[in-house]
Amino acid sequence: MNELCDTLETFIDGELAPVDAENFRHHLTRCHACEARMKELLALELIADDALHASGDTLPFVRPPSLLKRRRTWMMVVPLALAAGLAAWVLVTRPASSTDSSELWLGQTPGRTLEARLTHPGADRHRPYEVMRSGGDKPRALSLRELAKLEEAGDERGIASAYLLRGDPAQAGAFLDKLDASPDLDSDRAALALQRGAPEEALALADRALKQRPEHVQALWNRGLALKALGLSLQAAEAFDRVAAKKEPGWSDEAAQRATELRRQEEEQRKGWKGAKQRCDDMVLGGGVLSPAEVERYPGLSRLCFYDALRTATLAERVESLRPLAVQLDRVDGGTHLEDALRRAARVDFEARAPLAKEYVRLTRGELAPAARDTLIAKLREARQEDILLGALLFVSDPRQHEEEYRALALATKDPWFALLAEERQAKADLQRGQAPRALTRLTVALRTCDSEQRFSYRCLELLRNLSLVERQLHRPVEARTHGLAALARARGGREWSKEFRLIQELGQVAIFHGDLSLARAYMEEAILRTPERCEDHELPYANLALAYYRTFDFAGAREQLDRAAKCGRPPSLARAFVIADLAHTHARSDMDADLLTRGLAAIRTTPASLEAAGDGPMLRHIEGRFFVEQDRRRGQALLRQAITEAAPLLASDVTARKARVYSYTSLILDAAHHGELEKALALFAEERSLALPERCALGVTVDDERTALVARDASGRLLGHYDADRRQRLEGVEGLVPAKLVDALRDCPSVDVLARPPVLGKPGLLPPDLAWTYRVAPPPPASSPHAQRRLVVADVNAPAELRLPSLRAWSPPDAEDSSLSTLKGASATPTQVLRAMHEATEVQIHAHGVVDPHVADGSLLVLSPEEQGGRYALTAADVQGQRLLGRPVVLLAACHAAHSTTYFHETFGLPVAFVEAGARAVLAATQEIPDTEASAFFEPVLERIRAGIPAALVLRDARQDWLRSRGSAWVRQVLLFE
Repeated sequence: MNELCDTLETFIDGELAPVDAENFRHHLTRCHACEARMKELLALELIADDALHASGDTLPFVRPPSLLKRRRTWMMVVPLALAAGLAAWVLVTRPASSTDSSELWLGQTPGRTLEARLTHPGADRHRPYEVMRSGGDKPRALSLRELAKLEEAGDERGIASAYLLRGDPAQAGAFLDKLDASPDLDSDRAALALQRGAPEEALALADRALKQRPEHVQALWNRGLALKALGLSLQAAEAFDRVAAKKEPGWSDEAAQRATELRRQEEEQRKGWKGAKQRCDDMVLGGGVLSPAEVERYPGLSRLCFYDALRTATLAERVESLRPLAVQLDRVDGGTHLEDALRRAARVDFEARAPLAKEYVRLTRGELAPAARDTLIAKLREARQEDILLGALLFVSDPRQHEEEYRALALATKDPWFALLAEERQAKADLQRGQAPRALTRLTVALRTCDSEQRFSYRCLELLRNLSLVERQLHRPVEARTHGLAALARARGGREWSKEFRLIQELGQVAIFHGDLSLARAYMEEAILRTPERCEDHELPYANLALAYYRTFDFAGAREQLDRAAKCGRPPSLARAFVIADLAHTHARSDMDADLLTRGLAAIRTTPASLEAAGDGPMLRHIEGRFFVEQDRRRGQALLRQAITEAAPLLASDVTARKARVYSYTSLILDAAHHGELEKALALFAEERSLALPERCALGVTVDDERTALVARDASGRLLGHYDADRRQRLEGVEGLVPAKLVDALRDCPSVDVLARPPVLGKPGLLPPDLAWTYRVAPPPPASSPHAQRRLVVADVNAPAELRLPSLRAWSPPDAEDSSLSTLKGASATPTQVLRAMHEATEVQIHAHGVVDPHVADGSLLVLSPEEQGGRYALTAADVQGQRLLGRPVVLLAACHAAHSTTYFHETFGLPVAFVEAGARAVLAATQEIPDTEASAFFEPVLERIRAGIPAALVLRDARQDWLRSRGSAWVRQVLLFE
């Protein structure tokens, strides 16, 4: 340490070699012992400056040469991490001054390097935006003197802005964290998110600022940048139009230019694709062949057109004219598959083929009725015109028809294009049969043939798109978004404008499922702007926009979107019907809704292609019941009961059916609670989870948008209830959700079973910490022969180095001679090994790091040792789902955030619920961080008492109260019990 402090003198004098200076700067930030010497040296410099200032021009003050040298070096190389600490000390020696320094805001440079706008007046002066071709500079040094002025003025927003302008988001974020919530803060945080490459986060922050202050000009600008980064060009242009209308010097002109350029680019893409599509259609009808430039620009569309042009060719000469196109496309995707198809087509009997080819043209133009289509298919089969038959079968809307025949024909071509198309079509058939997991597996395997060389990119983007749709059906929004974005990237790379349009809508639906309503609205509004002339294409965007408004409690906004959709004159889709039913209990309902809903549901039921999954049937019944229970209780209740019955056989395989069941129970419970039928409401809470009706000490809780219903049964069996419809924002925490009168009524209970429904299930703080309570997830396991004690401990995990997680304290067994104990440690503690070892265990302890990463998994994940093959290290709720824990274990997840769950309206998705549903009889986990030094000391006695047969809820309550009294560590309040 002494040597380090001695080096400080040399460092300040600038006498260290560059490499040595760099190393010293790294160590200097950790040298607290040198702090006094740093202050002393800086004080000498400041005293000299003050003396010079006081002397005036005619009384020169001679600064010591060493200090002159020190000043230059100090101001150039002192690390930014020291600046904030030193500035606070400098305040006592420097007077306040203006924060408008051009140096502070980089005003001396001719252009700006930060594309976003900041709200601090000094940082928001317009200069032309300049992009550094190097890909970005290192953060520029910030003057300690200027920093001190801002600190003295208490201008933390100014400090954050100065760091942002210098490309130092970490420092900027630290100072933004100190500010109170405001639209300005949200706008600046959006700028920070843009600098970090997080446009979705930036969009949400800008929208939040604009919700409070609709004309916030910096937020409008940053929103435009976020939308541009997401590829939502027309939405971005509208945001910049609003900035341009403000007539700000410089900013408005740049905003207008940006809006014009974004619209020009979008219009070029749209016209280019539509022009290529028209020439493609002409080629299929016998017109000119696509040019090499068009094939290079639109390879996927060109290949589609080649196949149809070959099917409609009626002469050998026409087949030969397609050869240059075949050669070029084979070069794009590899192989000689299209030239081989040409050779086969050239050998056919064109006299027999010609009339069938002409009928196929009519089929592609929608001119054949279903009966005529089936006749054509029979003729093609009889004439052995397999290539035309392969195309005709795609016009059968139900993929379950001719399923095996299509697959055989596709594989017989030896063309990878058709092999991938066969997998895609069979996956759709799996969905129609209610076998979504099978479709998921099929598409995942097929995608392994899609490589980074972008061969068969059109077919691969369709596989990705369909995989995203299946994952949405399975309610896996994280994975659905990942694969949807990958499909979107391929669509943009191949200039597939129509596919991009469809994916934008579908990603908007995924965003709604994931609860990102800001992103959902942006996607849907972009889709409407891209096809202003096609009202029939707006049904899905309007319906989903209505749902997004509804989810933000803007019922009038939801009604406005429904009315916009109704103007297109089409019967409501399933999505629009759902929102109509949602609005039935609000002031935004309409007298015309009953007739509109009835017509819409009838149209959906008579159009099989509109039903994507087997569970859509029960969902239609739920929608009908949800609507009519507000108009005619008896009719609505009967329909909701019917939806529950129809969903029952599909629950294991169809998420839509599970949603229909959960939503129907929601409507029934709220209806009962609203009408004061407390016994009936509590019975519905229990029935849904296959529990016996609680006779005492139970609490049922459900929340649905703005409505809340609670039913409590105290120690004497007395029922109390609460119902309200007053919520005006989405549920975040649940502290205070249970009224005091219900809490007081439960205080005489030894422990309380909480029958909470999503999105309440799994949230901490529902009841006070001095009460013993548990989230009751499932009925107790059936009585069976007792299992021999088999305790499993997973500890001392080798977390992947790239995660940079600190090592946890080594775990040691309290009883080294316990023969029932087995351990998985180090490299053996992989996800696969842990899942295998848990099957027969009666107690499972996992001591590891817990991580919340919404890009990897819903809920939290446990960081285990990586697998030898593939390096997989995460244990997620999805991994636990479907496991059978035969030993009915007590599970301790001694990891930070292990109880963190993602809550949807139909389920709480996280590790604790997944373990209970897999067979665990109890799970202990915390929603927040757990101190490594305290975990074992708290949990070991808890497990020991549970092993002794004491009810887990009592054990946890007593341990928590003792811990709070003796140590005061608040983290134990976040430890939850699931049974």
